[in-house]
Amino acid sequence: GAIPFDVQQIQADFVMADGHKWMLGPEGTALFYSRREIRDQISLNQFGWHMVEARGDFEQESWQPSTSGTRFECGSPNMLGIHALNASLALIEQTGIHEIHRRVIENTKYIIELLNQHRNRISLISVPDGERLSGIVTFRMNGSKQQDVYHALMQQGVICASRGGGIRFSPHFYTSREKIEKAIGIALKI
Repeated sequence: GAIPFDVQQIQADFVMADGHKWMLGPEGTALFYSRREIRDQISLNQFGWHMVEARGDFEQESWQPSTSGTRFECGSPNMLGIHALNASLALIEQTGIHEIHRRVIENTKYIIELLNQHRNRISLISVPDGERLSGIVTFRMNGSKQQDVYHALMQQGVICASRGGGIRFSPHFYTSREKIEKAIGIALKI
């Protein structure tokens, strides 16, 4: 949901991704890709009505696993979650993954720029540039208990995470500069 990724270009056998966070969908949803040529090599240990070739034909006496990726869906699908995830994916497609990636990296660089203006109070944990630059910025407030900083930020409406001994901001493409400035301003007052 934030970085261009082509399963065919990298020749992936399998790819799994949760539907929430960067894909903007609800929790409890996910995407799963399996390369057609490798599907038959995976043993099926569970069976259900949704994973068969003749799905919905309950009069069949012998069922064959589907040749598509649905062969791995043994239970009833979470239809509400699927519709919500579909809307999220439509937004990603409408905005364009390359535009989303550009904005995410732009927001990340802006956070790093603002944090670096306060090096006497803030230590950057994340790699500030290069290939590993992503939509995640982790920093430490010097001289503070990071859990206290995390709780104070959350109480003031700043959505963040306590990770790796610091505070993690993960701005998406829709996060405004004003929200970024406000979040860092609140952190500096703690």
